[in-house]
Amino acid sequence: MKSYIKSIAVLTLICAAVAVLLSGANAITAPIIEENEAAAAMEALKVVMPEGADFQPVEIGRYALPETVTEVYRAGGGGYVVTLETVGYATGMVILCGVDQNGVVTGAICLSSSETLGYEADYGAAAVGATAETVDGLDVISGATMTTEAYKNAIKDALETALILSSEEAGASGGAGTALSGAAAALGICGLLKGVA
Repeated sequence: MKSYIKSIAVLTLICAAVAVLLSGANAITAPIIEENEAAAAMEALKVVMPEGADFQPVEIGRYALPETVTEVYRAGGGGYVVTLETVGYATGMVILCGVDQNGVVTGAICLSSSETLGYEADYGAAAVGATAETVDGLDVISGATMTTEAYKNAIKDALETALILSSEEAGASGGAGTALSGAAAALGICGLLKGVA
């Protein structure tokens, strides 16, 4: 009976020691892991906006943005990187799209997808240089129409998001705005800005 209690006590002490060691290891590595994840996120932003720097998250709850928008980062030199989640043939296609201060797509990549054919992996390259005026000219791929159409609509939503945020910022600063806010007026989509002056 005494050996039974002794065995339980020894196992309990071993488990407690291992738990303390794991907790210590986690305390030491957690900041490093967090720093590496932040660096990886910044690298992803730089892929779609190579000239961007000083990316700051935007509080999107304050704006009436398209439903596909899940995150937005403002680049220090102007422009935005927008994370969108859309539905093509399958659900859960996540796209990252950069739009510069002039309303031009600087890059787009598919971060994750459940699409079957894989066309979404390379389709973003076709969007580079697109604007609100030219995005409808992007070709859809035969055999992957639902996927590429959803991708194209996500690019449109990213451009619309950049227009909305740019116009909002121009209104808040009382200035003339950027080329993006001018593009919004030229396109006649100011009604989409939902109350933005």
